[in-house]
Amino acid sequence: MISLISEKLKQNKIKFSNLKFLTGDASPRRYFLLNYRNRRSILMYDDDPENLLKYINLSENLNNIVSVPKIFMDLKEESIVILENFKSKYSEIIHNKNRKKLYKLALDALIHIHDRDLDFKLPKYSKDIFLGESNLFFEWYLKTKKNKEEISEIKSSFNSLFNNYLKKVFLLPKVFIHRDYHVDNLFYLNQRESHLRCGWIDYQDALVGPCVYDLVSLTQDARIDVEKKIEVELIENYLGKFRLINKNLFLFSYTVIAIQRHLKVLGIFSRLATRDKKTIYLQFLPRVKKLLLKNLQVKEFFPLLKIIKPLLDIQNDK
Repeated sequence: MISLISEKLKQNKIKFSNLKFLTGDASPRRYFLLNYRNRRSILMYDDDPENLLKYINLSENLNNIVSVPKIFMDLKEESIVILENFKSKYSEIIHNKNRKKLYKLALDALIHIHDRDLDFKLPKYSKDIFLGESNLFFEWYLKTKKNKEEISEIKSSFNSLFNNYLKKVFLLPKVFIHRDYHVDNLFYLNQRESHLRCGWIDYQDALVGPCVYDLVSLTQDARIDVEKKIEVELIENYLGKFRLINKNLFLFSYTVIAIQRHLKVLGIFSRLATRDKKTIYLQFLPRVKKLLLKNLQVKEFFPLLKIIKPLLDIQNDK
């Protein structure tokens, strides 16, 4: 891959040096470090033209609202963009002393964008998309555990119930949804002011949807434990800013989205392991299952708990 990218850069007369693989993620995107214009920058390679174009367009639209990486060079015809290097990723720097501050900055960035009327269009986070995502649990997590007929029957029973819960969620205000708002996609930018000290990446799949979604992603993260005290404080701070939101509806919807998201993540991580041989994500399954059960054990969701709990293989978790 490095030789391919080097050749593309040279063909486009881009001066660079010290190109090194940095990381991949759950998508086909790949990230590299390189020296470009006398600075250590990020090269993102994504051979899905539609995704890359969405990323570029959203970066331009978000640039004056929240902190997103500047695009130094757009070579989308070669599947390449060269980006500002944010460096200090939350997941790499977070510890007990700075944890509260980092989460507060992440919340401030959400509040800032939720408090604005955006002048650019995004697709809506529809009920069908929500159900399609939670269905990944049945289609991939259960893939090796049940036959197709059983899976179809269980999925149908779940969806007939869950559909009614989702209806209430859509009564909440609709806002910009990052859709993957967690510690691996957030950066601490010490030299900036206010909410701009929280940098964002991986926002190309953004939609407009219920205001609770990204807060759930942040506070019930598959990759890291978030103290209950911090979770409660962030919820209270958010509701303190938007006092017209019905608190009971918000908290109900928070649990609905937590259940939906944890089912989605279990499905995605299982698919990555089974289909794409990216088994590294399996290490997060026990945490996600624990979070899922915590939310299902809220009284209103007992009917869903009855369906999901027997499917989770909790006894096999360490």
